[in-house]
Amino acid sequence: MKYLLFLFLLVSTSFSSSSLHKELSKEDQRYSDYVLTQPSDKKTKAVYKCTCENRDWKQDATKVKACPYCGPAMSQCGYLVKVLPARKIKYRAEEYNLPNTVCPVSSKKIKRPKHFVEINKMKVSHCCKKCVNKFNKSVKKNKQDRYLRKLELKPELFGFSKKS
Repeated sequence: MKYLLFLFLLVSTSFSSSSLHKELSKEDQRYSDYVLTQPSDKKTKAVYKCTCENRDWKQDATKVKACPYCGPAMSQCGYLVKVLPARKIKYRAEEYNLPNTVCPVSSKKIKRPKHFVEINKMKVSHCCKKCVNKFNKSVKKNKQDRYLRKLELKPELFGFSKKS
């Protein structure tokens, strides 16, 4: 009986750990087959996920992907999760990946996009009215960039394309 229990535990843990690398969440699947083909002139930050350790890392999107956990020799490790704006750089409204699915103020997932603010022809969704009010206060002070930096950019506009 002990032998069967040990065998069951051994088999179940091996299946659960191997499926960790193969199953991607819907969020991660969006850009998992994108690669940097031609670096953009505009500076951005690329967020990658390490396939070995299941951890995220950020790096300059103009550089060749190099996993800090596996080393630069492992250029095949990791996949693109999202592209984020760099600090102190202005982006046009059409460069953002809108409608956004994450609130730029609280970083919570937006379940129903009924709260939003229109700024520079962009419709920025929020999770609640409290976040809308905070965002509007930052717009009045002309400091909305601190929240807009949390929004994703379209990777196609910054040198990324799908693998063939």
